[in-house]
Amino acid sequence: MPEPRPSLPGGRVPLVGPAPIGLHLSGPSPARPVTAHKPGDPVDLGPLQETGAEARPGRHSARESLRARLADLTGGLTGLTGLTGLTGLTGGLGVRLRSATRAAKTRLSRILAPIAGPLRPPPGAPATRVATARARRRRRRAVLAAITVTGLVAALAHAARSPTQPPLTRGTAPVAAPSEQAPGGQAPNNQAPSGQPSSDQAPSDQSPATGDPVAPGVPLLDVDLAPLPGALSLTALGTRDWRHWGGAGADSFHRKASGTGEIQDPGGERLEHNAGACDLRWTDGTPTARQDGTRAGVFQRGAGKSFTLGVAGSGDLRTVRLFVGTFSAGARLDLSLSSGGDPAVREVALAAGDRFYQYVIRFRAAPGERLLIRWHAVTVTGGQNDGVALQAITVS
Repeated sequence: MPEPRPSLPGGRVPLVGPAPIGLHLSGPSPARPVTAHKPGDPVDLGPLQETGAEARPGRHSARESLRARLADLTGGLTGLTGLTGLTGLTGGLGVRLRSATRAAKTRLSRILAPIAGPLRPPPGAPATRVATARARRRRRRAVLAAITVTGLVAALAHAARSPTQPPLTRGTAPVAAPSEQAPGGQAPNNQAPSGQPSSDQAPSDQSPATGDPVAPGVPLLDVDLAPLPGALSLTALGTRDWRHWGGAGADSFHRKASGTGEIQDPGGERLEHNAGACDLRWTDGTPTARQDGTRAGVFQRGAGKSFTLGVAGSGDLRTVRLFVGTFSAGARLDLSLSSGGDPAVREVALAAGDRFYQYVIRFRAAPGERLLIRWHAVTVTGGQNDGVALQAITVS
């Protein structure tokens, strides 16, 4: 039968066996021989009984370095298993890990220090929550700055690779080619009719003049056919001078009240008509100061009949707009400078019906010279009133 195990006062059990690693008792426990005793005999507890101290673990006495801890843990295994090189292996591994970590922190600090400042407080500074929050904010700012720089570099690279559109110049800009007006106010080849929305603004010239318009003093003569809208302002087109025929009889005409007098009309036998395809307006005329829209004009019957006009030269480039028509006739426009040079000719084929045209003439002639204009009927269909018509002319 086993003997009862003695107990200390208060129900404490004495510590038996070797002490745990890293711990020591508060008092030394020398080896004592174990003797048999009888039940009821007092047990010799040595110093524990004499002092009344209880066995309790002491303070942590292990060294703090990783190498020392590994040496303590592997020291006993060396004698048991014969692994004599384990201590040196773990020690070298710890040194390498610490060196690699320290080098990585140094490189990261050098890269991010110019952007967000140091990533950790200086040595000796107390580790507080405020310092930790500041370090986190610095790291966040460094990451955002790196992302921003990367985005800007990508945007600049994309902009450098993007092709730029060439500027639109006069040589590349599309220009609508004018077309002749067909009988009944319809344009040929299924184009838009001449009756377009009215405008009091002077239309821009759609075709360049031949020759050299930049060189001053050089004679120039060019003509083109422009579309005829439903209404035009003679005031806007004739900034220098204008003239309109008809409206108050075959011999009547209106002109710009403050005109330069550059338009020359020798007169002749004429008849009045009111069949124009365009409403002509003005606000600076005489003898009628204002006209909100008239289609009146004059005409001549039969083949070979004509109108002749002249415009005085001044040495500067001038733009003349001539509004004429045909009544079931084929006609021809002859333009020339009184100083000589090549004439400009435009022809209209014979066709039945009333047709009206706007010719844009650009010329330059020396002072004392003139632009000579002749609009005449070549052939007619044979009707009583077949011939050529004249409505207005403007100079700007």
